[in-house]
Amino acid sequence: MTHRTIAGWGLALMVALAAVPAMAQRNDEPIYLPKKQPAKPAAATLLVICDLACNWKLDGEAKGRIEPGGSAKATVLPGQHQVIAATEDGADQVTQMCEGKTGTQTAVNLALQPIRDARLKAAQDARDRADQEARDKAAREQQEKEQKERERADAETRTRVPRTLQGHDKLVYSVAFSPDGHTLASGSADSTVKLWDAANGQLLRTLQGHSDTVYSVAFSPDGRTLATASVDRTIKLWDPATGQLLRTLQGHGNWVVSVAFSPDGRTLASGSVDKTIRVWDAASGQLLRTLQGHDQFVNSVAFNPDGRTLASGSLDKTIKLWDVKSGQLLATIEGSGGPVICVAFSPDGHTLASGNSDKTVKLWNTTTGRIVRTLQSHDAQVFSVALSPDGHTLASGSLDKTIKLWDAASGQLLCTLQGHDGVVLSVAFSPDGHKLASGGQDKTIKLWDLSAIGK
Repeated sequence: MTHRTIAGWGLALMVALAAVPAMAQRNDEPIYLPKKQPAKPAAATLLVICDLACNWKLDGEAKGRIEPGGSAKATVLPGQHQVIAATEDGADQVTQMCEGKTGTQTAVNLALQPIRDARLKAAQDARDRADQEARDKAAREQQEKEQKERERADAETRTRVPRTLQGHDKLVYSVAFSPDGHTLASGSADSTVKLWDAANGQLLRTLQGHSDTVYSVAFSPDGRTLATASVDRTIKLWDPATGQLLRTLQGHGNWVVSVAFSPDGRTLASGSVDKTIRVWDAASGQLLRTLQGHDQFVNSVAFNPDGRTLASGSLDKTIKLWDVKSGQLLATIEGSGGPVICVAFSPDGHTLASGNSDKTVKLWNTTTGRIVRTLQSHDAQVFSVALSPDGHTLASGSLDKTIKLWDAASGQLLCTLQGHDGVVLSVAFSPDGHKLASGGQDKTIKLWDLSAIGK
């Protein structure tokens, strides 16, 4: 090949290469070279397990239901994912973040039972707190009520300063007003009976004749006779106007601790440590009959206002009702809670009050023998009870050194009278109900003005 020939080919090649861009510009078409496609990422698998039946979501998308203790699978891209499971009622829900790793299966364990248990416990705790708060509120309200009642009763107590009658040398076991309210009688462990002017507290006379403690005193309905009962086993009848001893009744085999006149004044009843009740003719002193039935001391006797029934309270924890005329036992009332220390009828005879060793006063229906209500406030045994002449107020004297006045109809405590320095052994209302007399271990008799009660 000659040099000329080679030169010709070179020229031709240069012309050809120069023509290529010219052609492209003429056709106006760009030329693209193929790109390399990226590799598709590998998938990850989630295994979702739940202990309770639930509906579940993956990254906010509902996925369906899982049976209790069952599982479900989901294919996801690698990375962080949110799994939510909720109980079918929607009450409990659990959320968990998990990571899906390329080409692997990740277990997601969802526990709804602990969440449910915690919710139920929280609800129960809330109910318990509400119940406790209600109980606490009720207790506070009751305490406030009782505090107000105590404050009211204390105020009543402070406004009543009793007149104190002094003259006995030992305990005063019994007090009683005369029917006209002018005279007050008292019986004492010093073996004497004293008569006092109820208006000014002046000692009128002292009756001497018993040889031992005088446990009980009672005026006849006409006021002309005073009966006294003693540890010397006798009952004595006196003329209170003169102080003369009229007669002595004998027959009991042990201490005589209670005496009462019938409403018509013709009959006298006495209760004794010898466990019997004796019924006497008040005019002649003749023993009419002996009532037997108690197993222990007879502490108290009281006539029903109609005069046909006699009540007796005993250390044997019973109250017995007797037919006065025949001596027949009509009923035995049980449920006093302890020895019955004293009994008293309401003016209408429908209710019987008893003072008891269990610190209570109990009111009984005399027809059915059932308890009507229990009065509780004393801190010790109740030694004496009395009902006002109108039947509206009940007084009780106690070993706790106090006298309490109650609304007989409702059982509400009206006030507490404090003044005795020892056991209050006897209480008695004046015939007009405006005064209350009390006798006690401190050897005194106190006269309380009740006119302001309820005002």
